[in-house]
Amino acid sequence: MKIYQNVSLLMGKCFTYVSPESKMFHLQILKMRTISLKFFLKPLKHGKYAFSVNLRIIYDRKKAEIATGIRCDKKEWNTQKERFNHNIIFNQRLADLETKVYKAHHELLELAKEFGPQEIKEFIGAVKKPRIKLLSFYLNYLEDQKEKGQVVKSTQAKYKQTFDCLINYFNSSVREPAVKDIDFHFITKWDDYLKHTPYNKNGDKLQLNSVNKHHSRLKAVLNEAIRRRILSFNPYANFKLRYPQANREYLTQQEIHQLCDVDLANHPTASQVRDIFLFSCYTGLRYSDAMALTMENIHKIGNELYLRIDQIKTGERREIPLLGSALSIIEKYSWCNERMIENKVLPKLSNPKVNEYLKFIAEKAQIKKHLTHHVARHTCATTILLDNEVPIETVSHWLGHNSLRTTQIYAKISHSNLSKELMRLNNLI
Repeated sequence: MKIYQNVSLLMGKCFTYVSPESKMFHLQILKMRTISLKFFLKPLKHGKYAFSVNLRIIYDRKKAEIATGIRCDKKEWNTQKERFNHNIIFNQRLADLETKVYKAHHELLELAKEFGPQEIKEFIGAVKKPRIKLLSFYLNYLEDQKEKGQVVKSTQAKYKQTFDCLINYFNSSVREPAVKDIDFHFITKWDDYLKHTPYNKNGDKLQLNSVNKHHSRLKAVLNEAIRRRILSFNPYANFKLRYPQANREYLTQQEIHQLCDVDLANHPTASQVRDIFLFSCYTGLRYSDAMALTMENIHKIGNELYLRIDQIKTGERREIPLLGSALSIIEKYSWCNERMIENKVLPKLSNPKVNEYLKFIAEKAQIKKHLTHHVARHTCATTILLDNEVPIETVSHWLGHNSLRTTQIYAKISHSNLSKELMRLNNLI
């Protein structure tokens, strides 16, 4: 084994190629280098005191300086002893810093890697970190996630909503902080803004779930700042998000019939909205997945037709059987522009527009429930599947849940299942 080296102890230089077996030899060479520390006064241009106390590290003929943060007059300082004449507290601070530097030097030596005084300074955290503002870091985080392909477009859009909300917050006379300055106080003030500030011209305020989602996104961004050591602690450590009890509204079979029986002949858009809603009742699709469907998503497996989709929210692939009622809706819209031009399965309407018309349809059908498109997904889980004794594992796959626990929530609220159990118990008792 050869070791190529050129060691000049007099000049304090060492250029070494070291194999793994000669690590101890390399460490010995490193230990030959001396380190010296010197406290000195540095003149100040402004301020009450004329000088600041700095520490100079000299190692391997290179220098680095650390500002101690202590200021004084020249008469208070003993140049020979490199200490204050009568200030025990300041002298102890200098001694502590000296010990910290020597300890860092020792630990870096144990790593048996090349280093200089700047690395010692960085090791003890004496390098001043740049003040990265929150909005700038937030955007960089999104760009990084996008480049890595770790977030889908819909998730990026949600993060953009939180970013816009932060901009509005800072425009409301709140100063934008540096990432390293974000603390529990900032989080509580942000929470108060989210809960009490109207988000539209009607004066509507965010629901608790929406507030929590904004917090969850900001928390994810700040966790990245912690991993990068820009933020030294977790500001959310003592801030607990509280979630309201889940209220998963759904339609019963009777209410589905009421919805289908409503005369919408004079309301063509409302009629389309009803079909979009019913289609998700029979497929369990989220609004975004239903609008993204094309005829290419329909596949024949055996003798049955299925929807094969990659869910926008999770990116996971699911194969969903097409019930006859869903097929009838697909055939009904063979004429629509979206089918002719983009090969879409359904007419395209915005989610707010769909929810607006569903409110109108619910009133005409005399359904006293707050109807939104997402209610169709809940209806599929309970009334269409669980009430017809479809196994919960199949329901979980059908809805695209990653956890069976999520699906079990629907099993708990299925009134039809409760009625069946009641009848069974009445027959037994």
